[in-house]
Amino acid sequence: MEGWTPPAGTTTRWMLACMAGLAVGFPLATLWGVLLVPEILPRAYHVGIAAMALRAAGGAILGGCLGMAQAWALRRIHPALSPLPWIGATAAAGYCAALASMAIFGLLMVQFGDLPGMGPILAGPVVSGLAGGLLYGLAQGLVLDRVVEGRAAWVWLVTLGWVLAGALASLRWMFGLVGYGPVAMASGAVIGGVLEGLALGLVTLRAFRLMPPRTATRPPP
Repeated sequence: MEGWTPPAGTTTRWMLACMAGLAVGFPLATLWGVLLVPEILPRAYHVGIAAMALRAAGGAILGGCLGMAQAWALRRIHPALSPLPWIGATAAAGYCAALASMAIFGLLMVQFGDLPGMGPILAGPVVSGLAGGLLYGLAQGLVLDRVVEGRAAWVWLVTLGWVLAGALASLRWMFGLVGYGPVAMASGAVIGGVLEGLALGLVTLRAFRLMPPRTATRPPP
């Protein structure tokens, strides 16, 4: 659609959705991880791959919260987009991103854990952001493809947004802003969620101008 412009209020709604989704999702995902520490649920740490699958549910919680918030904003931007597929795709991407993140951190620690400083810990969120951003972008792009033209813009902008969010997470580690203990971790996750949601929202806003609605929406597969 030539010269298409997103509806008025798109910027505010989208920014609020990204910040709120991650501000709620990150603490809930963090608390889920706390529940699985060996002292509370020791058997989960004797199952190998099953333990990773269980811990990755925190990523689904994060993705579900983000997906619900974004679906609220997208109702105004693209009314033809059904919220349930969007939420499901975002939660599934969050789960896969959590698995990828654990694998990436494990590899970094095995390969570079003996290096001085916090290099592997600082690089991990950025690399995880790249992998996770691709997963989020591809999964959400498949849903968007039913109602918009040019979903490729969404994939690369979402990826860039998550890389920037990962860089902010690294800075929190670098400056010692990550607390320990359930309350401190959850509180820090709220602040981190707002900041990372701000980064994600700012980067992905541009995509809406590059994705005009289809003249005829595709039926669900």
